[in-house]
Amino acid sequence: MGCAEFDELLVQLVDYAYEQTTFDDEALRLARYCLLDSIGCAIAASSDSDCMRLMRGAQFSRHSEGVPVAGTALRLGPVEAAFHLGSMIRWLEFNDTWLAQEWGHPSDNLGAILASAAWCSLSENHPTVNMTDVLHTMIRTYEIHGVLCLSNCFNALGIDHVVLVKVASSIASAQIMGLSKAQALSALSNAVIDGHSLRTYRHAPNAGTRKSWAAGDATARGLQLALFAETGEMGYPTALTASRWGFNEAVLRGSPLNLSRNLSDFVIKNILFKVPNPAEYHAQTAVEAAINLRARILAEGFSPEHIESVRVETTRPAIQIIDKSGPMKNSADRDHCLQYMVAVGLKTGNLTINDFHEPVASDPHLETLRLKITCTERPSFTESYYDPEKRAIPNALFLKCYGREEEFTETIEYPLGHVRRREECFDALLTKFHLNLSNSPLHDHSVFLSETLISESKLDAMPVLDFLKMFAWD
Repeated sequence: MGCAEFDELLVQLVDYAYEQTTFDDEALRLARYCLLDSIGCAIAASSDSDCMRLMRGAQFSRHSEGVPVAGTALRLGPVEAAFHLGSMIRWLEFNDTWLAQEWGHPSDNLGAILASAAWCSLSENHPTVNMTDVLHTMIRTYEIHGVLCLSNCFNALGIDHVVLVKVASSIASAQIMGLSKAQALSALSNAVIDGHSLRTYRHAPNAGTRKSWAAGDATARGLQLALFAETGEMGYPTALTASRWGFNEAVLRGSPLNLSRNLSDFVIKNILFKVPNPAEYHAQTAVEAAINLRARILAEGFSPEHIESVRVETTRPAIQIIDKSGPMKNSADRDHCLQYMVAVGLKTGNLTINDFHEPVASDPHLETLRLKITCTERPSFTESYYDPEKRAIPNALFLKCYGREEEFTETIEYPLGHVRRREECFDALLTKFHLNLSNSPLHDHSVFLSETLISESKLDAMPVLDFLKMFAWD
């Protein structure tokens, strides 16, 4: 089956992924920081009991010759290794983010990229893959995933954004495994026609921990479809455009999947890092504003108990995703509740991973404060959010204290991890990495590991297996 028979967009995505051009120093520097941040998130997740409970139940391919899984002592087959790595990177709602018509997390694809690269290196039939290969594949995968987010809106159809993880991971796996373009198109077309997750688990009343492993599931599936393609499994040339049964009509209700810009290195250079708080990204500036307001009210002799009301003016996507009322049933509910995250920031002056769990979650004073917080859309914020020249994520807080007529106000347009505040965030990312490793067996080596991860001379030529072994338990 020739490549020319496939839908033009599918061919365009694969051609880009297989380009031999190199990327400039800035793109590669940002890829190293994305890798550092993602691995740090995975290590931090190894201390989360819910995460490890699920990981212990998904070890059917344990073998001493398998892929090393960062944050564990496991060696697994490639698909389960991708699931573990992808799920652990995503679990704590702390990895990098991309916002547009669709929302997503490009580092979700690292499960497939690292597992497939390691699996190749373990095979006698494939050359050893080094971290230069991984970084270049990362940049291209981020680009495919992120540019597809710009103008294709799955959430409006009730479909979860991990559909794009599956799509991007299928291409990345095929490319790094050295498959032909025809085989990559087979994997990609199978990803396109696969069943796609609903957003049920991200929204009340069903918000739950599946949102923490959905990306691991999708990246593992992308790799699995590439492994199928390697055996000669057929592809589906008009997976997008077939009348009635194709993706465009059956899933997108007649709207074509499209690319709104040429593929280059735009996404990696504009990626959104989460520093320093593990808040859903639309709440990042709201939490930062809450922490600033807390300092201001304390300076004037007030305390969180004096707060009468808080009004948050935000974007339409924030209203859609994280404006929640009613009982918070679990940590997944809380980390997708703007009111809860703002309340924690106001009460404690911070927001950490532990704040989504007991005993913080059952603090009656925190609950009282949460109930005083309301959210409304400010249309100009939504406009700046979608403006390609701004890509702002603004929030404005208006806080009223008993006994004070004038409101305290704080507006922040761009979070710390935004490209407009890029140089501020690198030191914070290193601090975050050290904190993420602080409760792990690697805590004494965090400085050495961080220096290795951000160094071209130390990281790039390293075989991927050696890299993964650095972050696995003995």
